[in-house]
Amino acid sequence: MSRELQDILRIVRRGPGPFALATLVGVDGASYRRPGARLLTDGRNLLRGSLSGGCLEGEILARGLEVLATGTPRLLRYDLRGDADLVWGSGSGCEGMLDILVEPVTGFPDWMGWIEEAWASRTTLRIRTDLSQEKLGMRSIPSYPGASVPGRREECFENFVAPIALWILGAGDDSRPLVRMAKELGWTVGLLDHRPAFARPERFPEAEAVLAGHPAATIPGLPLDDRSAVVLMTHHYLKDLEALRHLLPSGAGYLGLMGSRARGAKLLGELAAEGIRPDSRFHTPVGLDLGGQEPETLALAILAEVQAALAGRDATSLRNQPAPAGAP
Repeated sequence: MSRELQDILRIVRRGPGPFALATLVGVDGASYRRPGARLLTDGRNLLRGSLSGGCLEGEILARGLEVLATGTPRLLRYDLRGDADLVWGSGSGCEGMLDILVEPVTGFPDWMGWIEEAWASRTTLRIRTDLSQEKLGMRSIPSYPGASVPGRREECFENFVAPIALWILGAGDDSRPLVRMAKELGWTVGLLDHRPAFARPERFPEAEAVLAGHPAATIPGLPLDDRSAVVLMTHHYLKDLEALRHLLPSGAGYLGLMGSRARGAKLLGELAAEGIRPDSRFHTPVGLDLGGQEPETLALAILAEVQAALAGRDATSLRNQPAPAGAP
């Protein structure tokens, strides 16, 4: 969801506005989108985001136009259970009670600035939104724990975490689709390579940082945290060994090494002799088994594994997962 919110904040900051912002603040039952989903409109067009599988967007655009005309936020409830879904759309999977806050946005609100600051500092931000009629839409940073409760419309809470930071060691051509696809996900991306001829910003215009230097000189300065992933694809044994000496003790949440099992085992054997051992963050060969060996399919496999690992998921098919509580 971070890419969607990043785009919404970018549009609002660019202006001129005013805009109407619709936020899904509560769900009782099943829903295509989860609380925190957003839709931004200027009263004429849907600029970014969605709240459902298509069954509510037209309705919300009409309500957004009313909110822009009055300047007053509204809290709306839609009952899409059973046959009611057919009234709004085509039975596209919205089968619950949805609470949606529609509010006017002029200028760049303080709470959006709070989110940008949290992302920049890579800290988690918790924001409380007042849903009472008297203070509808007012935001604050709570000093007490709280959680949204089904059926309660007085307040809701959202956690905003930093986008995943992907660091790629190796600036060869096979890194290009990895950079492009990670940016589509809203991640920040940096590259490192010991070869200055490869580590050139013009080769990776989407990346936030492109650094030239040996791993021992560059890795200690990286801001690696539990929302950071590092993928080694230098195809250079000694450079990978040098990098892992610094990465395995780091705070990165995910470490992936491209190459065969035999190559990975040999590297880990040398590191074990030095007293350095991996933990569950380390993945080699890197990526999920999706099939295909082209750079693009490998990039998809790597990014899918990173997403699952940092989300604490096991990357199995959804059809094999039990239905969430309350789902039909």
